[in-house]
Amino acid sequence: MAEQTRGNKWYSIYLINKKVFFLSKLVIGGCLLSYIISSAFGGWMRDIIFVVLLIVLIVSWDAILRKVVSRPVHEISEAAQRMADLDFSQPCKIHTNDELGTLANNLNKTARNLTHALEQRKDLADTLSHELKTPLGVIRAYSEGLGEATPEQEESYRQTIIEETEKMAEMINDLLDLSALEAGSTSLSVESFDLVELVEAIAGREFIDSRTTYFELSYSLPEQPIFIIADQKRMRQVLHNFMSNAKKFVTDSGKIHIELTTLKGNAHFLIYNDGPNVSSDSWNKFQRSKGEENKSGSGLGLTIAAQILTMHQADFGFNNRTAGVEFYFSLPIDNNQ
Repeated sequence: MAEQTRGNKWYSIYLINKKVFFLSKLVIGGCLLSYIISSAFGGWMRDIIFVVLLIVLIVSWDAILRKVVSRPVHEISEAAQRMADLDFSQPCKIHTNDELGTLANNLNKTARNLTHALEQRKDLADTLSHELKTPLGVIRAYSEGLGEATPEQEESYRQTIIEETEKMAEMINDLLDLSALEAGSTSLSVESFDLVELVEAIAGREFIDSRTTYFELSYSLPEQPIFIIADQKRMRQVLHNFMSNAKKFVTDSGKIHIELTTLKGNAHFLIYNDGPNVSSDSWNKFQRSKGEENKSGSGLGLTIAAQILTMHQADFGFNNRTAGVEFYFSLPIDNNQ
């Protein structure tokens, strides 16, 4: 197959080459036609007519080459220079159906991607500075207050400083983890494991062992194990992020429901919580719904979960309900177990 591909590439004639090939044949034919026409005359008139026809032919050849090759190459060169100067305001206006047109389209696509990346970088820098501003302000205020605090206040101030420092550390660690996932520098270590057992372990630690908020918890898990092939460590991270998000935004005395079922050869996990509806921006970095700005956490949990599930090629998403929202994902069942 590879040998056939190399053979096709070797014998192929690209569109620009075709144009130049046929134009060169036209020039040769024009030269012959000029000679035939000038041969109808005699003496010095024959030479003059032949020279005039050759000049017309050369000028026409130059004009066609300038339109077909020189002008598009010049336009592409200027567009590339603008991109090198980070100026993406003017697209490359070449729309031919040849290699130069393909190159221009690729340059325009690159410019759009770079523009989007630069906008994301700016948004990330602005949001990160805003997110870090609050804990830094709290740390500074309580640090300055330690000098005049009573012994009882000192312990409270130190505990607050530790908590805010842990928030910053969590945010930075999550951001580094997300950057590694997005850059593709982190690979998955897949294995077969029981998803039911993993869900029970994470739910027990998240909702029972460290319960701090009053809510009504219910769950529906199969009695038989459900084995999937995935990165267990990363799936543990996904479940933790989904469950901590549900606990974080559930309304007072609201409901949280966890469900794990099998559907068409897939393991389908779902977690529902009473609370505010969400938008598609919930998968973005630091995205919080209105009124959620003071909630704890790095604001990266759902983004990291989405990235991990994407790497697993899983079907995932959310559905807004009347009183709340449910997040879900599906992964193929390991039938060899």
